[in-house]
Amino acid sequence: MRLLPSLRGRKRYLAFKMLPDATGAISRRDLTFELDRSSQSLLGDTGRSECDIRVLSFDGTEGIVSCVHREATRTRAVLATIYEIRNRRVSVRVIGVSGTIKGAKRFFR
Repeated sequence: MRLLPSLRGRKRYLAFKMLPDATGAISRRDLTFELDRSSQSLLGDTGRSECDIRVLSFDGTEGIVSCVHREATRTRAVLATIYEIRNRRVSVRVIGVSGTIKGAKRFFR
């Protein structure tokens, strides 16, 4: 059963680019694991669940993450704290925040 739009929670979609220092692709699974670890260490259990961070798409260098609309700044902070994935140094830069997935995809043009 689908929820009515008035009962659904509002979301924000953060478009980001990852700048790896080493060659080789970073998998979505590795990114998700590091995102969970960073949010756990920065926000704790309750803050992590309040943000509800999810990876929607990721192609190795660019991706879209969703979060609760009031927690967009905390989600940006979590993305900023990621500095290493699988012993490879990386830098994550948020390039835009949108209220729709379609709007977040426009940042990649």
